[in-house]
Amino acid sequence: MRGTLRAVLISLLLCGITFTAQASNRDIGWLVFSEVNHKHWVPSYDENDSSKLIVAPKTLPAADQLHKILVIVAKKSGSYQLAMNRLLEVFQQEQFLSEFEVININRDEAVGRQLLNSAKQNGFDLVFTMGSEAAALVHRYYKNGPLPVVTSINKDPVTLGQVSSYKEGTGTNIATTTLNVPIDIQLNYLFELNPGLKHVALLYNQNHKQVVKTEVRPFRKAMEAQGIRVIDVTVNSREEARAQLTRGLPEAVKALEDLDPSLRHSLMWMTSSTAIFSNLDMVSELSNGIPIVSTNPNAVREGRQSAAVAIGIDRRNNAHLAAVYALRILRDGVDPGSLEVGVVTPPDIALNFLVARELGLKVPFTFLEGADFVYGYRGELVRSFGRNL
Repeated sequence: MRGTLRAVLISLLLCGITFTAQASNRDIGWLVFSEVNHKHWVPSYDENDSSKLIVAPKTLPAADQLHKILVIVAKKSGSYQLAMNRLLEVFQQEQFLSEFEVININRDEAVGRQLLNSAKQNGFDLVFTMGSEAAALVHRYYKNGPLPVVTSINKDPVTLGQVSSYKEGTGTNIATTTLNVPIDIQLNYLFELNPGLKHVALLYNQNHKQVVKTEVRPFRKAMEAQGIRVIDVTVNSREEARAQLTRGLPEAVKALEDLDPSLRHSLMWMTSSTAIFSNLDMVSELSNGIPIVSTNPNAVREGRQSAAVAIGIDRRNNAHLAAVYALRILRDGVDPGSLEVGVVTPPDIALNFLVARELGLKVPFTFLEGADFVYGYRGELVRSFGRNL
C-alpha cells in the first residue's frame, strides 16, 4: 500500500492466536515465482496497491470457464512463496485454469474481514488461506460463509480447537490441513531413532502461541508420560534469539552432560519456531555433539549446520495437499466441511548423514527407505521429494 499507513494496534485472541495489525508495508513484491510457473502463468502486480498480486494462466479460457480464487496471506513469508508456487504447479498439472488474487493483509484483521465479506460479490469461487493467522481469521469470522475455504501452511487445527478430530471435517464451509504430525506418530519415529532416550532439550519461542500449543505442550506431556526429562531452551523473539541462545544452549548442554555423560540417551528437539529455526547455525555450533532432531524438514540442509534428522511436514507437500482439496471442491463438487483434516502421511523424513556420522548417530534403515530428503556423507543433497538425484 502506497503512502503513509495509519498506525493501528489491534490485539485479539483468535483461537489461541494473537492477531495484531501493524503499520508496516503490506507489500506483496517478495512473492516470486519459479521458472516453471513463469512458463504457464502471468503475474501482475497492482500499481495502485502493492499488497495485491493477480496470477492468471497464459492461455485464458472463456470467462465463464475461469475460476477465481482469493488467496489470503497475513505476512511476508518464504513458506508462503513455496506454497504459492506449489499451488500453481498442481493447478497447471491438472489443467484447471484459474485466476488467483493474492493479498497480503499484513496481520490487519479489519482488512481480512473486508476481503471475506466482499469475496463472493467480487466473483471469487473459493478462498485459500496461507498461515495460522489467516486460518484463524476464517475460523473466527467466516464459518458457514457463502464461499468454500481451504486452509494451508497452518498449525494443527485439532490442537487449536478448530476441528474436533483428524478423522472429521469441520461441518462448515472450511476444509482444513495441518503442518503438524500427530504426536503419537512423531514419537514412534523418535523412539525408533533412540530407543534409550532419557533426556531432551526442547527448543522453542515461548511467545509463539501456536507452536507452544501445538508442539511444545503435546511433546512435553508425551515425554513426561514416558519418564523422560525435558529441559527447556527458550527465546522471546527473533530479535533477541541469538543472545538468548548463546546463554541458554550451553546451560542446557551442561545439564544434559551432568545427567548423561555419554550423551547416548539425549537429544535436542527443535520446534518449528522461526526464532529458533532461523538460528540453526548457532544451534548446530552450540549443540556440542548432541543430535538435533527437528519438526521442520527444512532444518535438515546441506553441510554441517544442519539437524541430523527431521520428522515433520514439508511446506510444499502441505500446499500440494491443500491444492488437491481445492480441486476436489471446485472441480468435483465435494463439500468442504466433509473433508477430514489434511495430514501428509507418512510424515516427511529428512536425513543428513554427514552430521549423523560425525555424531555417531545410527539412523535406522527404515528411515532411509522412507526419507523424502537425504543429504549424503559429504553433506550434499542426494534425494529430494523421494527421488534420488
